[in-house]
Amino acid sequence: MSRDVITVGSTMRIPLLYRGEYSQWRERFMNYLEEQTDGEAMINSIQNGDHPLPVIAQVSLAGTAPNAPPTLKDPKFWTAEEKKNRKIDRLARSLLIQGLPNDIYSLIDSKRF
Repeated sequence: MSRDVITVGSTMRIPLLYRGEYSQWRERFMNYLEEQTDGEAMINSIQNGDHPLPVIAQVSLAGTAPNAPPTLKDPKFWTAEEKKNRKIDRLARSLLIQGLPNDIYSLIDSKRF
């Protein structure tokens, strides 16, 4: 039985992680990403975390708390670059998840952050 998962519409396969084979899987997975559109950006997202969500610039008014949490920008007002970054982050996460066997995915999915 094959140890890979076929991605619909792709001629390459996402490598599947097996216990005890992390270093080999990591190398195959990074090679897989390099061949994808926006591969470098996805690798950056995986290695450095998601891009920060877009926020609205805060204007300090007299009497407002300077430590107020930033207000997230409504997605309908995101720039094309912000939308692209968000899409890359989601795709990178999706590809990582597809490479995990069910037992490992279940461990990650059960954690609340």
